[in-house]
Amino acid sequence: MDILLVDDEKLILKGIKQILLEEIQEIDSITTATSAEEATHLFYQLRPSLVLSDIRMPEVSGLEMISQFKQTDIPFKSIIISSYDDFEYAKEGILLGIENYLIKPINRTELVTTVSSTIEKINNERKKKQLWTENDREIFKDNFLRRILLQNLSPTDYQNWEELLVPYKSWQKIAVAYITFNEQATIAHKNDLVHLLKQSFEDIELVKLTADEIVIIYDSLKLSETTLRETLHSYDHYPEVFFTLGKPVREIEEIHLSFQQAKKLQSYSLVFGFGTCINEDDVSKDYSLTDEIVTQEELTQLILDGNHQNIYDKFQLLKADILNANLDPVAIQNITIGIGIMLYRISSDFGLDEGDEISTLRYLMERITKQKTTNRIFDFLYEFINETIDKMKSSEHSYSPVIQQILKLVNSDLSTHHSLKVLADKFNMNSAYLGQLFQKEIGMGFNQYCHHQRMKQANELIIHSTSKISDIAKSFGYDDVSYFYRLYKKDYGVTPNKIRSTKFAHKN
Repeated sequence: MDILLVDDEKLILKGIKQILLEEIQEIDSITTATSAEEATHLFYQLRPSLVLSDIRMPEVSGLEMISQFKQTDIPFKSIIISSYDDFEYAKEGILLGIENYLIKPINRTELVTTVSSTIEKINNERKKKQLWTENDREIFKDNFLRRILLQNLSPTDYQNWEELLVPYKSWQKIAVAYITFNEQATIAHKNDLVHLLKQSFEDIELVKLTADEIVIIYDSLKLSETTLRETLHSYDHYPEVFFTLGKPVREIEEIHLSFQQAKKLQSYSLVFGFGTCINEDDVSKDYSLTDEIVTQEELTQLILDGNHQNIYDKFQLLKADILNANLDPVAIQNITIGIGIMLYRISSDFGLDEGDEISTLRYLMERITKQKTTNRIFDFLYEFINETIDKMKSSEHSYSPVIQQILKLVNSDLSTHHSLKVLADKFNMNSAYLGQLFQKEIGMGFNQYCHHQRMKQANELIIHSTSKISDIAKSFGYDDVSYFYRLYKKDYGVTPNKIRSTKFAHKN
């Protein structure tokens, strides 16, 4: 559900927006405007489902603005905000077809209840509507695609609206381009870009996430990344935008994966700057020198060892290597940002990161780019790595974060026979060291633990369910049922059939 919120008082706008986003899950986005003129531009651009507007605004009143909106073919509902002495106007608004009105100062509960009931009414009307115009279909498709990108669809939603996905079933390499505008971009400039993209490419979908964010969904077999980049470069206001490209996926249902990757890359606007188009390879290229100085595995080992003196000594050596290389300031900045990103990814892999990834990466980059000297950059990185170690030590669990992550991964799907080497690669650790750590904390080897958990769960099913033993074996990844029988007998001293027959004998 997309909402347009209009009031000439910015503090009121901010307060209402915060309340609605905190209280109502069905809301996809809230766009704000401080004048009827700005709201009109946004109304045509975003086609919101709900408009909340103050009555009294400079030049054009909220009622006049909504009356103008009613003359369009864009379906929406509206709620007005008024003070007590505007009550006559409020009655006039209800005659215009306004759903409800709110009296200032706005009561939080009343605001949430009024907006929620209006959203429910909109949703009910959509469900009951059997035939829709092409215009309505486009609006719903835009919302549907947005919800796919954000993973806000249930299996039922997919079934009910599967017809909307039919055009994309023939696409073979579906990808996302994520576009953000900086503060200098005007509404006209944004509209110019949308117009350029629609004129240049027929087989693309444009999804407006917010007033400052647009997503392009396209088939990269029909539209190459090179052609897309060239077209974007031709945009008159290219310095006002930052483009990130996600890797292609095979099915439209997987498009959120490309979207998530493109979204993560948005944090690199602080490094590459606006007026740039990047993909994952551009980022890897930019930080290749970082890997020559220190690897993520080395940093992981330092964190796991938890020796502050060793970390300090290592960072002094890193700093000396960088300074002795006589690099320019931009190269030093990029290398140290690369180290910062490694530290963030380690923290995230250990389950210690508490915030959203983009915000955390932006914070890291801002802090590093603001430091005046290489010494101060390394002071900040040293502080960051020590904070990570402290978080690990203050964990309420008896297991270290990396072991917690592995236990969670293994126990969430016992049918997958994990390799310790693959897991070590995933967590950027030495496999021998990870094996020793697992043995030390769990009290048994990794393979022994996995086997024990599978047999324990399998035994529960054999005793307490009526499923075929062969099906139980296969559900735990044992396609060779005779091999499963041998393992089971080795652990329990009898065959699965014997255990099950004994159970039924006791019952009788």
